[in-house]
Amino acid sequence: MKTAKIFLCVMIFSLFIFGCSPSGSQDHREDFLNASEYGLSAENTGEENSKILQNLIDMLSEKGGTVYIPSGEYEFAKNGTQLLGSHCIKMKSNVHIIGDGETTVLKPTGDSYAGLDMFYFNEYLDIGEAVYLENCRFENFVIDGSQTSCRIYTSAGKGFMFNLFRNCHWKNVTVQYTDATGFGVDCPIDSSMTDCTAIGCGKGATVESTGASGFGIGFGYCEEESIQIVGCTAEDNRKFGFFFEHQGLFSDERYGTERVEELLLRDCVSRGNLYNYGGLMARNAVYDSCVSSEAQHYGFYFENAVGTEVLNCVSRNDTLAGFAIHQTEAGGKTQFADITLSDCQCENNEYGVKIIGGDTPLAKTLSVDVLRCVFTDVSCPVYTEGMLQKLCLRENAADGKIPCFSAKIENFTDEANSWNES
Repeated sequence: MKTAKIFLCVMIFSLFIFGCSPSGSQDHREDFLNASEYGLSAENTGEENSKILQNLIDMLSEKGGTVYIPSGEYEFAKNGTQLLGSHCIKMKSNVHIIGDGETTVLKPTGDSYAGLDMFYFNEYLDIGEAVYLENCRFENFVIDGSQTSCRIYTSAGKGFMFNLFRNCHWKNVTVQYTDATGFGVDCPIDSSMTDCTAIGCGKGATVESTGASGFGIGFGYCEEESIQIVGCTAEDNRKFGFFFEHQGLFSDERYGTERVEELLLRDCVSRGNLYNYGGLMARNAVYDSCVSSEAQHYGFYFENAVGTEVLNCVSRNDTLAGFAIHQTEAGGKTQFADITLSDCQCENNEYGVKIIGGDTPLAKTLSVDVLRCVFTDVSCPVYTEGMLQKLCLRENAADGKIPCFSAKIENFTDEANSWNES
């Protein structure tokens, strides 16, 4: 009996000690790591900071946690390579990167042959396995690529280069002056970007290059794909401010899915890009309450977009047209395309809506609805050419101007518009 009492006392004492000891508390604190306490410093070389941050991410990935990067300007350098280009940090699942806002600046540095990505994940390309990056958050910091350069443009050289990711979220992150796209992420599931900004991205490219944009979201691997981009801003990027792009354009064997769950842009602002918004073979994409201004070419540009809706959007002072819809050949055949514009406004552009259909009888597979839109100070509210399967113009208003129809339209509705009254 005495021995049992002693054993019980030892057990209670042990539970008390290990349950409340500093070592137990330290295990909990290690889920939130202050990177400066592990050597990350504005005084370090880029190589040193890349290794430190990579080690922290690797250490946290299995059980999950946060790397906090306090205010400061931190250089990073090449820490790993990929098939195209190099990267500073290979991201791992279950890790969050949090900064102090605009005063936390991550600066990839150095000349590279094919581009330097700040954060990278693409096992699908690197090892041929469909591995997802999962459960990551990125908040309150800036990626500044002004100190990078590339000798050839390959679409590498991004702030974020991810392919196949799930439950990843960005908030209040700015990416600026990268050689390629700022936020260049493909095949998202249940992910979001909120209050993020891309400025001057694509500096290593020309206007003929692919990518080279502020926000470029690829899709087409599976039908679960979904992302919401809300309250974000894109300014003065080389190609697009925001665009969705079907990756079947590059590999229809890998990316053969034609439908996705949700691609949503809402309450975004885009100005001064070549095209402010775009959809290249977009599927089920929604552009809601977005504002475009001062695009060098088109405010909103859609090529072979299917099931796409543009709702309550505004185009002001965009050079060639507020909304451009083109049907082109891809993969050796003319693509089906349909799009709806409703309750939009277009001000001070050459064209309001410019629609270019296919040029052969087999190409009459373009369907466009323009509903309740207002055109002010435009030379032509609706311009068409080529061949269209369907065009519906209803309840639109255009301060005395009339459409310019030269297309062959199989199913045409033109009613209750301001020009019908004259």
